[in-house]
Amino acid sequence: MLKVMVSLILGSWGLKILDFYIQHSAIINSVIFIYGIFLVAAHLNYKRITSKWIEKAKKDGAVGKKTAYKIDWKKEIDENSRFPFIAGNVSLIPRKTNMENLDFFLQKDSVWKKKRS
Repeated sequence: MLKVMVSLILGSWGLKILDFYIQHSAIINSVIFIYGIFLVAAHLNYKRITSKWIEKAKKDGAVGKKTAYKIDWKKEIDENSRFPFIAGNVSLIPRKTNMENLDFFLQKDSVWKKKRS
């Protein structure tokens, strides 16, 4: 009964895709799981770089002031990066850890904008 309902909902193409997934579910789920671990590691790398800079800026007394504070992102990346990729808060595609990509994610990160001001 359930298979008849599913076949009516999915149609012929949907059943073919479902059968393919059932036959290869271990491989598909393993790839998704490994990608998830990779994405989490990239996200943690991004958070480590930005949080270490915020700690340093707080220690120097620069957070909350309206004056310019020089950021040496190259030095921050070299000191705090332990993984060759970074990913922002809602990013599904990690990027190589460099200054341009870090700036790309900082521009999109609303949490970062709140902490900067």
